[in-house]
Amino acid sequence: MDVDPSQWYTYNGDGLDYRTPDPPVFDSRGTSPAPASQPQRGTQALPLLQLADWDPNLPYDESPPTCIHYSIEWKLLLKKGRLAKLTNDTEQDLVLAPGAFWDQTLKSKLQQLVTKKTPRNKSYEPDETNIVVSVTDRSQRDLTKRFDELEIDWEVVEDQLMSWSHLFRDGKRLRIDISFIYKEATQLVAPRTQQTTRRGGVTALQLAERAELLEEQEAAGQTTVWKEVYSLMRCTGPPCQGTYCWRDPDNRRHYKLDTSVLTKLVDYAEEGNTLRTHGDVPSWIRELIYVKDQQDSERRKRKRQASISESLPPIHINISTPGTQVASAQSATQLDIPQPVDQSLRRYCEWLCARATDPAWKSGYRDACRIALEEGLDLERLFSAQDIEAKSLADKGVKRGIAIQFVSKVKTWLDEVEALIPEAWGGYGHW
Repeated sequence: MDVDPSQWYTYNGDGLDYRTPDPPVFDSRGTSPAPASQPQRGTQALPLLQLADWDPNLPYDESPPTCIHYSIEWKLLLKKGRLAKLTNDTEQDLVLAPGAFWDQTLKSKLQQLVTKKTPRNKSYEPDETNIVVSVTDRSQRDLTKRFDELEIDWEVVEDQLMSWSHLFRDGKRLRIDISFIYKEATQLVAPRTQQTTRRGGVTALQLAERAELLEEQEAAGQTTVWKEVYSLMRCTGPPCQGTYCWRDPDNRRHYKLDTSVLTKLVDYAEEGNTLRTHGDVPSWIRELIYVKDQQDSERRKRKRQASISESLPPIHINISTPGTQVASAQSATQLDIPQPVDQSLRRYCEWLCARATDPAWKSGYRDACRIALEEGLDLERLFSAQDIEAKSLADKGVKRGIAIQFVSKVKTWLDEVEALIPEAWGGYGHW
């Protein structure tokens, strides 16, 4: 058996103390193949240096390395109705184990920054700590942990780093991202009138908190985030000319922004997220912009239609049923829908899908179209009996909001198609 036992165990008097994750298993020939879970390197896992083994005067720049190197990127966040980043820093090329580095250096540095960056007339305390341990290897998933206050289980973090020591030996980089979140120790209850007074959708209390936070950031020498966000979204050319808008990088269209959306963009940037270009706007805020633009468009269209209706003479409808006089704008409206009716329904569904970006919405529209085709429903029926057919679609599994949209936008689609392709109403052959 050509094996050197000293390469994989030591004898401590009670038994074998294996240095590898898996003890060697000898086959019938007396050889010990490397276990499947252990990389075939012939070398031991690299250690994390604890305080007793660490020499602050040594560079630890050996090649190949004799211990694990990693970096820490940490930031201090303040919770004041939302998270606001006060500062961030990077600790590079560390070899001292994270728990020991926390006790030796990082904890005191954090406490000093909390004292320096927060108002002196208020007291702040740790609320929670979020940690993400990662390696620059796509096959490995990040380790994400949350801890109350500063009660961090550093052993879990260190175990994860040591499990990736073979990847570090191969040239991969190890990193720990830490978010220290603090909150005000004593929360003052604002008067009810102050909490409920609103200006443009934002409470007076929120405005006061934002003003106080801006003063804190300026006193700390930081650039106020809201100025950068407002400057980015300011449109100085046509068609907006001086208003705030978001330019969709996909279709180059300008979407006007109101205070509520701008506030969400500022909050997103203050949480430490990147917002340098219009392409950095996250998908959930884009959805809010799309929905608001659609609502504004429909509101303008209703106003135009109401203005036209006021200029026309009244329409008198006589119902033959004795004792009842019921008129419905939907049933009275005659829709001129191109033929064939099944193809019109499919084209209407494609139009709805083109107005959505969420795959779940598109799937919902297609499910509603499929059910309508199976039930033999045409667009005129969907439009004239919206409440009934929307409930029917919802009962068959279509989400309620999708069902309502599917039956209510037929006239909008027809108006748009008629405006873009007027010859379509001369016969289906041109449509």
